[in-house]
Amino acid sequence: MSIETNSREPAPKGTARIAVVGRRDVVTAFQAAGLAVFPVEPGPGVADEVGRIVAGGHRVVFFTEDLFPFLGSLLERHRKTATPCLVALPLGGAQQSVARLKEVVKRAVGADIFGGPGD
Repeated sequence: MSIETNSREPAPKGTARIAVVGRRDVVTAFQAAGLAVFPVEPGPGVADEVGRIVAGGHRVVFFTEDLFPFLGSLLERHRKTATPCLVALPLGGAQQSVARLKEVVKRAVGADIFGGPGD
């Protein structure tokens, strides 16, 4: 179901393993940057796939926003933890993905660096 790059190799000590999960046409571009990519189609099995990716040691997992509806329980379970950091890629500027990205960045840096009108 998935294709990955460098995800089975041990990460260098002190570094985070980063994965990108989502539609093949989006995630394969991240291979050039050396990230582990996991092409998946939206559906009920996505949460299990992302759970396996996290269990495999990936500390940061980016996912395409079309997977958001299938990851609710997984996102809630890890919402208040520093790792794994699960981040939606707001490919079309979807409101819930942008809000989630703002929340994760705020948790990571301790401030809302995106601020804007009404924030």
